Amino acid sequence: MKELNVSVSVGEGVVTVKREGTRRAVVANVLGRVERDGVELLCLDRLVHQPHEKAFIGWNVAGAV
Repeated sequence: MKELNVSVSVGEGVVTVKREGTRRAVVANVLGRVERDGVELLCLDRLVHQPHEKAFIGWNVAGAV
């Protein structure tokens, strides 16, 4: 599967994910931030990735709260 260009923006309490080739943006509220092994984890109120996606440029994605 071809990797799409995905833009991730972290704002004050929200994360916005925009995929190349679509006008739709996925917006999720940040429920919390946790630092684990020197890596900051953002806990969101919804999934922002598709089941086949494991990473965006500069971001790893997994699971749900």
